[in-house]
Amino acid sequence: MPATYHVLYFNGLGSGKTRKRERLAMCYLAKRGVEVEHVPIDWRSSEPFPVLLERVSRLVRERLKVYGQLMLVGSSAGGSLAINVLSKVHHEQLSVVTLCSRLHEAPLPRWDRRNLKRMAHIGVPGTESQSFHDSVTYCGDMTIPLLTQKERKRVITVQQWADFVVPRATMSIPGTHIYKVPGLGHAMGIAVGTVRLPIILHSAKGH
Repeated sequence: MPATYHVLYFNGLGSGKTRKRERLAMCYLAKRGVEVEHVPIDWRSSEPFPVLLERVSRLVRERLKVYGQLMLVGSSAGGSLAINVLSKVHHEQLSVVTLCSRLHEAPLPRWDRRNLKRMAHIGVPGTESQSFHDSVTYCGDMTIPLLTQKERKRVITVQQWADFVVPRATMSIPGTHIYKVPGLGHAMGIAVGTVRLPIILHSAKGH
């Protein structure tokens, strides 16, 4: 089946190497008309976030020249990066789907320890992700306030019934679309969202 949708995929926390389950997902989607290019993001790299954002934005501009229309899919940590790129590139044929992603900060109950600093492992050698921390902070403080109404309509946030990693209050952006999938837990939400990606992308075309 020829590809109908061209997707750049930003992975969640990790080294950015394409994992087996991601390769299987790409094969599954290719058979359903979704051509996926994995843009590997090493969230533990020492690369400063502004450099990462500029590098990825440049790649997105190049792919837009080739395909004309492009979808950015950010899984977990990759979601805030996708939103940041959308605003920076500012192209009417660019859309975003976030899969169970932390996009900004929000007040949490005292018992909820899922604050950004802790989830980014700041100060923990070997697992620290300053880029993830800075991407979310930049998205909340700089990007979201500047998103136009038209840009917000080109964003879909995929959310499941319950997520024990990403607080629900940090997943949404006013004026964007929410696509709810059945599932409990962070990994399951991403998996179900990935399986339904052809349907989600089709719905995005109608927005």
